[in-house]
Amino acid sequence: MEIIIWGTGKGAEDIIPCLKEENGVIAYVDNDQTRWGNKFHDSFVIAPKELINMQFDYVIVAVAINYKSIVEQLTELSVEHNKIITPYSFDHTKYSKWRKLFYLDELCFIELNRKMEDVSLHVQNMEYEVASKMQVGYYRFPKIADWKATISEIVEKGKSLSRFGDGELDLMLGGDNSLQEKDKELALRLKEVLTGNLENLMVAIPDVYGNMEGRTEEFKKCFRSHLVRGGRERVYVLLDFERTYYDAFITRPYKDFIDKRMAEEKFKAIKQIWKDRDITIVEGEWTRLGLGNDLLAGVRTCERILCPSTNAFQKYDLILRAVKKVDKSRLILIALGATATVLAYDLTKEGYQALDIGHIDIEYEWFLRGEDRKISIPGKYVNEAPGGRITEETGDLPDYSDEVITKIL
Repeated sequence: MEIIIWGTGKGAEDIIPCLKEENGVIAYVDNDQTRWGNKFHDSFVIAPKELINMQFDYVIVAVAINYKSIVEQLTELSVEHNKIITPYSFDHTKYSKWRKLFYLDELCFIELNRKMEDVSLHVQNMEYEVASKMQVGYYRFPKIADWKATISEIVEKGKSLSRFGDGELDLMLGGDNSLQEKDKELALRLKEVLTGNLENLMVAIPDVYGNMEGRTEEFKKCFRSHLVRGGRERVYVLLDFERTYYDAFITRPYKDFIDKRMAEEKFKAIKQIWKDRDITIVEGEWTRLGLGNDLLAGVRTCERILCPSTNAFQKYDLILRAVKKVDKSRLILIALGATATVLAYDLTKEGYQALDIGHIDIEYEWFLRGEDRKISIPGKYVNEAPGGRITEETGDLPDYSDEVITKIL
């Protein structure tokens, strides 16, 4: 049978050995445009839209997380539902059908390994999660102010904000992420920000070192995986446990919470940050913060500096030089991955109020749609959502074009 595999990551690497030899993989599909046209194993990677003109027996969705969103994307591409195989659903009722495709013992082995990994992550981090509830003095936890205190410092005291999420922590410790390749200079700069102590800069870190109640399982798994195998210790070495940090998740007030009823209140509070302010947005080319929604409805004037959607730190000197031409009375909002963390720090030293505002616009889009999954938003770059990195114009945008003062691409 002729098979197409959706995915070119670890999920695909694990699934390929499970396929029976009589099945031929004729192509791989990925939402990441940078992979299109490249070879993966013995076949080429194609864009999703190319499926429309192809003949195949099955599409195997080799994506462990968000595989349901990929199924929806395939349905929109008019792929028949009975041709879509989702091995990472581990749906045992379908194993009799899948027997002609997979060695089922291998598939069961993957299922067991993944479940054991989830349990292991939980167990390894459990002592801290339990200790934080019981307030056991033996365990150390960083002091992190809540979202209300964080927003208050910004609005009432005019402070700047540099945030550290999982992506920044990965880069600081020598890794990479979907927005930024590993970079030794960036790693050093991130450590400088985390350990620095500028008077008007708040350093925000993820509140994940103790209890994570109220968060989704996807969220918990993500951060537990960062904290085990020495991850907690590597971060703890850099933290000052006498200092108060701030809430890195003020820009993510919706998706990762099980109970989402507080989201509206949080977004209203966040909008007060730029109400009646002149703002300059420093963002990725396709970020388009506030475009198509009312997130920025309260601003007085808005201008934008467009930067690369990925690996922005490679153009850091040019970006910093461009922003320093902006009047210091303007509020600087930065949505530029880990580059934003460093840029907010450097701009604060220059006398600006600069906020690393991260994913706030995409979170707001999901909130407005009532979505509890990471979905793509037409016309905007959403690196975390299936299909979100495929960006296409959605029509003329005269107001937006008028706001763009500089492009560094």
